[in-house]
Amino acid sequence: MKNVLVVDNDPIMLHTFVGLLKSQGSFLQILSATNVQTALEVLSGEDVHILITGMHMSEMDAFELLSLLGEKYPQTRVIVMTNNASSMLRTKIKQMASVIHFDQALDISMLTKRIFTELQIDYGGQVRGITLSSFLQMLELERRSCTLQVTAKGKTGTIFILDGKPAAAKMGLLTGKSAALHILTWENVLIDIDYAPRETQREIATPLMNLLLESGRIVDEKQSQRPNQRKHSRYDCLVGVDYDISDWTYQCYMRDISEGGAYIETEQPVKVGQRLTMSLTSPVLERTCDIDGTVVRRDPKGIGVRFENLTLQQKQVIRSLTETRCSPISGPSQ
Repeated sequence: MKNVLVVDNDPIMLHTFVGLLKSQGSFLQILSATNVQTALEVLSGEDVHILITGMHMSEMDAFELLSLLGEKYPQTRVIVMTNNASSMLRTKIKQMASVIHFDQALDISMLTKRIFTELQIDYGGQVRGITLSSFLQMLELERRSCTLQVTAKGKTGTIFILDGKPAAAKMGLLTGKSAALHILTWENVLIDIDYAPRETQREIATPLMNLLLESGRIVDEKQSQRPNQRKHSRYDCLVGVDYDISDWTYQCYMRDISEGGAYIETEQPVKVGQRLTMSLTSPVLERTCDIDGTVVRRDPKGIGVRFENLTLQQKQVIRSLTETRCSPISGPSQ
């Protein structure tokens, strides 16, 4: 993943802008800083490929940051976004070869296209709602070469495809065939595609169909060995919900649900043990209900919530969602 650092003095706008960039693809890791000093601390500890600033920074702070970057981090590409910049700042920007000036840039898609271009990523978009095995078979039929960034509930892996065949893979400390098999067992994946040509050493000699069969056996073995200690069946879904914590309301997406709990994707720094209230709506029943829960696990993409003392009405709303908006998931649930 490539690191992009966003620096802005306005914490609300910074949070909003970071969220927008995160939604543009999993190839980017978005970091943030609210002032020059914090930005330098991030730069000293992370390999930042692109820095974005200028939205609400004063021109004095922007001058200082650009000067320090030129001296200490000349390899970092900088994008300065301004609105009615002074002639002095424009002149300073033009004198720095590593700086790109976006004047009155309002189109987030144009900005992300420029970011991907600077990082040499030929972004092919995101795929969701199709199994990884089906998508790999389509790539094999078309003999496409690309890099796939695969994410599923806090886990991230990479598969390199050459002429339609898996050539290499990475997932944490795993590489090659073992990494590919591990990734192929994931459910409900989000796939980001990079079509830029890569120098990739072939690590996987096993044909795709054999990989799919072997990963299927691994899934079957895990499910047969796993004791079902939970009471409720789990259902895969993509439903927009909101939740309240300490009088603040946050928007998120629910990825699975059961009568025992749910998994929701959220960028908020929610901690394990924290209590929240989720709001669920059933279009069929034309009914909305609030459900209290406790966060029981946390990963980089979201949180697992355990429901507490469901009423009959709450159970009816959940069942309505599972029957109309969800599909069953094999294995134990929350």
